[in-house]
Amino acid sequence: MEPEYWIPRDTTSLVDVGCNAGALLEDCRHWFPNVKLAGVDINADAIQIAKRKLPDAEIQQAFGFELPFADNRFDCATCIEVIEHVPQEYRAQLVAEIRRVLRPGGRMILRCPHDGIFSCLDAQNFRFRWPRLYQRLVGEGSRDVHYREVKEELVWHHHFRREELLEIAGPGWKLEECHFGGLLLFPISDVLRWPFYRKNRGDHWMVRALEKMATWELAYSFGRSSYGILIVMTKV
Repeated sequence: MEPEYWIPRDTTSLVDVGCNAGALLEDCRHWFPNVKLAGVDINADAIQIAKRKLPDAEIQQAFGFELPFADNRFDCATCIEVIEHVPQEYRAQLVAEIRRVLRPGGRMILRCPHDGIFSCLDAQNFRFRWPRLYQRLVGEGSRDVHYREVKEELVWHHHFRREELLEIAGPGWKLEECHFGGLLLFPISDVLRWPFYRKNRGDHWMVRALEKMATWELAYSFGRSSYGILIVMTKV
């Protein structure tokens, strides 16, 4: 299901941690026109795009585990396909920072790869499995260059189990929902996007179409075999 499905209707403020070029924030503006929006990402180019799309949102370049916001500020936080990019030693800090900026009773919506039967097809890990092939097909496209610019480490995409995510979150949360989804379309669509990233064309209409196709499949649960997992937690 789409992340906005889990956003409470009475939300007045929302932060998207790892907002990239602001696609999810745009959706939130459409669904919740009166909500105060904010976002962070390490990709400077994507941040500029997001700011142009959403001039009234507070969008900053920052690490998710060092959020530039005051305590207890937001009703809701989204963190979609982000934690797998974060080095292992910072994952608990990422979730702790999200908890810090949420108000008591605030909701976190986190989606990431799941340890399902097709986790081995994660295209982002091809750079580690077959580095020469990856370099030939993708090179240093728009996906990788911003990591180098901020001296961030490119890490193996870990696929999480539900129990792992709960352990990373630690105490101070109430689990509201755990949803499994997707199977094959997500990793396949990721491979098909490679030529566009090589040419720094992540904004191409075909990329958006492939992303929508992958997101559509994520709405359907294949149980523990699923490629993706979404958890919804409330700060207590």
